Amino acid sequence: MDRGSDVFAKLHPRVREAIYKLGYVEPTPAQREAIPKVLEGRHVLLIAPTGYGKTEAALFPIFSKMVEGGGSGLRCLYITPLRSLNRDLLKRLESLAAELGFSIAVRHSDTPERERRIIASRPPDVLITTPESLQILLLNKRLRPALREVRYVVVDEVHELVNSKRGVQLAVGLERLVELAGEFQRVGLSATVGSPRLVAEYLGGGRPVEVVDVSGEKKYEVDVVLPTPSEEDYLDAERLDATPEAVARIKKVAEYIKSARGRVLVFTNTRDGAEFLASRLKSLGVDVEVHHSSLAREHRVAVEEKFKKGELKAVVATSSLELGIDIGEVELVVQYGSPRQVSKLVQRVGRSGHRLGLVSRGIVVAADVEDLVESEEIVERALRGELEGEVEYHESALDVLLHQVVGIALEARIDGREIGFEYLMGVLKRAHPYRNLTEGDLRLVLDFAERHGLLRGLRPRKGSVKYYFENVSTIPDEKSYKAVDETTGRTVGELDREFVYSIEPGTKIVLSGRVWVFAKKEGDAVYLYPDYDVAGALPAWVGEQIPVPFEVAQRACERRKELVISALRGEVDLPIDLEGLDIELVPGLSPVHVHVVSGRYVVVHSCLGHKGNEALGLYLSHALSGYVGPVGYRADAYRVLLIFRDFFPAQAFDEVLRKPHSFVYKTLQNAVKSSKLFRYRFLQVAKRAGVISKDAEEIPQRLVDVYVDDLPGIEAVNEIFVERLDVRALFSFLERATEGGYVVKRLAKPTALEKPILEEALRLDFSFRGLSRETLADLVRKRILNKPVTLLCINCGWTLTTKAVALPEDVFCQNCGMRVLAVVKGIDLAKARQVLSKLKIRQRLSPEERKVAEYLQQSASIVLQHGKLGVLVQLAHGVGPKTAVKILNKVVEGGDLWSAVLEAERQYASTKAFWD
Repeated sequence: MDRGSDVFAKLHPRVREAIYKLGYVEPTPAQREAIPKVLEGRHVLLIAPTGYGKTEAALFPIFSKMVEGGGSGLRCLYITPLRSLNRDLLKRLESLAAELGFSIAVRHSDTPERERRIIASRPPDVLITTPESLQILLLNKRLRPALREVRYVVVDEVHELVNSKRGVQLAVGLERLVELAGEFQRVGLSATVGSPRLVAEYLGGGRPVEVVDVSGEKKYEVDVVLPTPSEEDYLDAERLDATPEAVARIKKVAEYIKSARGRVLVFTNTRDGAEFLASRLKSLGVDVEVHHSSLAREHRVAVEEKFKKGELKAVVATSSLELGIDIGEVELVVQYGSPRQVSKLVQRVGRSGHRLGLVSRGIVVAADVEDLVESEEIVERALRGELEGEVEYHESALDVLLHQVVGIALEARIDGREIGFEYLMGVLKRAHPYRNLTEGDLRLVLDFAERHGLLRGLRPRKGSVKYYFENVSTIPDEKSYKAVDETTGRTVGELDREFVYSIEPGTKIVLSGRVWVFAKKEGDAVYLYPDYDVAGALPAWVGEQIPVPFEVAQRACERRKELVISALRGEVDLPIDLEGLDIELVPGLSPVHVHVVSGRYVVVHSCLGHKGNEALGLYLSHALSGYVGPVGYRADAYRVLLIFRDFFPAQAFDEVLRKPHSFVYKTLQNAVKSSKLFRYRFLQVAKRAGVISKDAEEIPQRLVDVYVDDLPGIEAVNEIFVERLDVRALFSFLERATEGGYVVKRLAKPTALEKPILEEALRLDFSFRGLSRETLADLVRKRILNKPVTLLCINCGWTLTTKAVALPEDVFCQNCGMRVLAVVKGIDLAKARQVLSKLKIRQRLSPEERKVAEYLQQSASIVLQHGKLGVLVQLAHGVGPKTAVKILNKVVEGGDLWSAVLEAERQYASTKAFWD
């Protein structure tokens, strides 16, 4: 390529020579588009995928202008949300700076004190720092003169900052820097985003920002697969301690890893899911390690290095490996389960083939039909470049405002100047998150600061410096607790702080694929005991779950309807459970379907996404409680479950749907204030506001009562509304339900479209207590018929392994014809055969072997007497030969087999903790 004709020719000759020397021969699309605009001095937002040289696109022209302008001193700030830049990138920047005679330094919370002193005494030309460290630098007396020289600010990964309070803090910090240095050029670097205009407005703070978007240049190939379990998967389910469906998915992931020529990155949506998948893959002989934020840093770095060097074929990770960490070339990305959001899919799949010109390849392994249609919708949107337009944007956050006001007052004292109310409003309203700041909000914050000894008027008081530096970070404390099985003392996982704070003793939760009851919290551990009844169980890692957006849920809902109706008509062959369904029962967007199961369980098929349905569930449960007493609720992306004590009040339901928006909003506010989540968020805001110690673990109720309508309470509610609820989706639903109507259908038992929220997302064995006995018994029957079974003839040693549903009615040995077949359960088959061999030759048995022999004889006796029924009964949870005899005696007396099995399993579950 003719170097003189490309955009590099626009750079200063010294810069051009340096970059050619370092191997930059041809500009990337990002560099081709952005360099001229940065050279012209415009504010620029550059949107491009990983591997497109975004940082160089910003710094080549900035370095060119620095060379041309001459001089020395701190002229460029490079702000990144990550404490450590990609190591290779930092090395490249340092090499380029050295070629040009520029000094470059890094300053963040882990920077040693000696290096900080060097930076303060001899400021570099380029300083790489974090949003939090900028807050500290602005009050550093020795560095403030150097900051006056800043002419360029690059904000890296700006999309990661826009939707958090770190971003709110940075927006004001940049305006404080303007007060010190005058206007400077702003360049934002971003991965693909769905709301480029908002990100540009955030970056510019009212200044015009040119958007350079080359994300469309990136090519993706993404497939969605839905594995169905084979006969072998049913047999392996018990060995892998997973459902047959999960076994099929795990094997499919293993197949992709083993067949790939290069390295494979597997993403899950939760840490718990990552641990589960990695452990099962290892048991299938896959060379894999796990990587997530709860693991020790040393472990994470070791995994990254092994993967990068090719010493490790695959890594199972959460969002911890989405961006910013150099892990070398990745051939394929596998997403285990729906990625939930288009932006998540693009970020994750973009980790493969991330060099310029390479195609990013990904596979989504869906969990079920609903997961399938959701994933297909997300993939299609990703390939069209349609990312989520909505972001969690914190407008006029009061806790950050308090911190920034104190910071501005402290700066004024350092500079020996006075500031007034109008000056404050002027600086703050330039920051985009505070563009709509009211005088009332600012006066509320100033009054709070005065009452708490931080300011007197607009002058700092004694406690202001300590408060400011202690609250530089807006990131909540992400402490996690070790989860311990109280019956065995074994650690079974981890629970995050927000989740632990929001539950109380007696609450059922799901962890590592099992149901547990939360017993107590002591120190850094929580103690659980096992349960098998999923009634009311909460999924773990609530705070970590990725919410499905409103638009995706709406389209996936319609796709699901089309698919299920096609299946009912026999037009598609997919593993869809159609039992109890007809075309009239399949919900779409309109009319809204309200399905009443067993009289008191109401499933509203609302399809508002997680946040919209959370808002709907919170509103309906709170509003209806005024009519019929406490109403429980659960919400997922497609449904809201309402749980009534006695019956579904149809008239009251209709009334609350028709309430005005003002009533709905006020009800939501009251509901939020009475929730356990509010207490946790209140604790975090109260810390940031300096009301309680940063180390506080609990918040006294009297403090909540005092501050509920003051800054901490108001901001805690605001946070929950921004991060957990989609009020606009709720309002759109209420309008749809009242204008387009809704239909109420009464069901004797749930269909496959109600089961995901009634049973539980991990497809555990039990259903909600309170459903009809017939419904529960039917669920038990289906589960046991789908179980694998191994039979051993105690006469000749012949064995049969199959699925229970495939057993013939007449069960006998195909080798010797005898009907003395033992159900091999809870013991090793080889061990059982060994014991039988010793019995035949009358060899002495150990006490343990005598127990095995007794078990086999008793089990075979039951099958001899009762045939196939005798086998099925012994497959139930905790049912050995003695309990099986009791169950079968009830059946002989006219009782229902599956109801008797259900009672036995419940008895086992309730007593297991005491004797197992």
